[in-house]
Amino acid sequence: MILADWIILALLLIFALLGMLLGFGKGLKIFTGGIFGVAISIFVCYAVGGLIINIGFIQSALMNMRSAIAAKDNGFCDFLLTIHIDIIVYYVALFIIVQILRIIIVRIIASIAEINNIVLIIFNKTLGIVLFLGVLTLLTLFVFQMIYLISGGVESSFYTSTLAGSKLKLDWLYEHNPFMTIIKVIRIELPVKL
Repeated sequence: MILADWIILALLLIFALLGMLLGFGKGLKIFTGGIFGVAISIFVCYAVGGLIINIGFIQSALMNMRSAIAAKDNGFCDFLLTIHIDIIVYYVALFIIVQILRIIIVRIIASIAEINNIVLIIFNKTLGIVLFLGVLTLLTLFVFQMIYLISGGVESSFYTSTLAGSKLKLDWLYEHNPFMTIIKVIRIELPVKL
């Protein structure tokens, strides 16, 4: 086994122990709170914002807002229409709603997961281990992606010097990183250096 295998094994053990000690409920609070929670909410707004903007009452509310601003007919209102203040207000309102829903859903799930019952305690600890190991996997893939992007053309030396011959198949994971697949496709289709 190479050094990278031992490092990953140590991280797997640490993350599994953290998952078992904290459980799913507390782990979910950690990973969906603070800056992570804001990032999750922004991603959700980005993902669903374009879908629900076409709902009838939202479209009519946005049109009413644009009409009311256009009726004022002054320079500041023209500026607001130029920057599409209606869309900005829509996404700010959507972000606030998603934040509130995220907090409510996380608290409900965490409350259920932390019920003091032997079956739920075992379930909570098991899901905690799965959650923390999943986070470790995502972090590893993200680190591999950053190494690929930062190194430019040197990723092959990182691969050969650090990951080649890994018993845990880290070399395979580096080559087949789903985060890097999109970057490789963009590099092939667009001859622009990222």
